[in-house]
Amino acid sequence: MHVKILLLAAFKELESAAKGSIKGTKLESIEDVINKFAIYAAVASSTVLIPGIGGIISMLTQTGLVWGTYVKINQELGISMKENVIKFIASAMLTNIATNIGTYIIAYLGAAILTFLPFANVLAVALMACIGYILIYVSAILYLKLLTEVMGAKGSFDFEESDEMKETIKNVVENSNVKEMVKEAKKNFEEIKKSGEFDEAKRNMKCPYCGENLKKGQKFCSTYGHQLN
Repeated sequence: MHVKILLLAAFKELESAAKGSIKGTKLESIEDVINKFAIYAAVASSTVLIPGIGGIISMLTQTGLVWGTYVKINQELGISMKENVIKFIASAMLTNIATNIGTYIIAYLGAAILTFLPFANVLAVALMACIGYILIYVSAILYLKLLTEVMGAKGSFDFEESDEMKETIKNVVENSNVKEMVKEAKKNFEEIKKSGEFDEAKRNMKCPYCGENLKKGQKFCSTYGHQLN
């Protein structure tokens, strides 16, 4: 398995800033959360073909799976945060990702504008899946960095909906090597495809929140009612 250098670094920085307040939390559990949501995003993204870059833009503005990832990360870290605040953070995070690397993602992965050509459909599906995985992975690492930034500045995980928080999120994204995060995410995605994990996930869709088996097109987890897309 590819060594997740940037994810590991972000987690270690958070542990240091928290000064023992998240002691006992394992990187593996955080990594598992990120991977489950990223794979689900990849599978869900690959089922929708939208000509041109419309699909990519749409994904960049959707917050559901991103804030869901944040909710699960908070649970693993023992952080209490209001749902509306998490949604606020997810929305601001995706906005800044789109602003900083939206064009880069498109260029890096290929010309998705060819989706209107029949022979390019397979490529388009693969691109959308990869982008779905990347968005969750990158958003998650940036969230760990945001937690670190806030803990360092305030001495606690004190978050609120405010212009100040928007500015903090903007600074975290701008001061991070997001392009390298994209590359790391792409390597991870290539490995789960090679291992067969992605194809298995497509055959047997599971809720990233609880692991429940899902039916094709299911919009909500029938166990806990979580919105899935």
